[in-house]
Amino acid sequence: MKKWTVTPDPLAEAAGPFSRAVRVGDIIYVAGTTALSHLSGDYYARKVPDSIEEQTRLTLDNIRKTVEAAGGGMGDVFKLVIMLKNPAEYMRMNAVRAEYFKDDRPISTCYQASLMREDVLVEIEAMAVLA
Repeated sequence: MKKWTVTPDPLAEAAGPFSRAVRVGDIIYVAGTTALSHLSGDYYARKVPDSIEEQTRLTLDNIRKTVEAAGGGMGDVFKLVIMLKNPAEYMRMNAVRAEYFKDDRPISTCYQASLMREDVLVEIEAMAVLA
């Protein structure tokens, strides 16, 4: 089975020695993505919005761009792994997520996590299958 790296043009380089996404056959694996993923420059100098809603929206937009660069769309996403800094913001994050997945909702797991920057409130990994 063929494997290749997915590097969407509108997104910045990954903040470490890893790929933004990898496609293996018809499966797309998207690395942990945040509201910072579309910004370039020094990782710790990038500005991130304050609200969980805006961070979730930017994060899911960045995932959408990545999945589209691999030949899919948000309707192809079948699994999300969500790392949330503050569990009290779970319902607010979910309200935004519902905007992206109305009918064909992916399975998901959510963890409370200490993320790489204090001001990053959510990070999401995704998996998609091309039909």
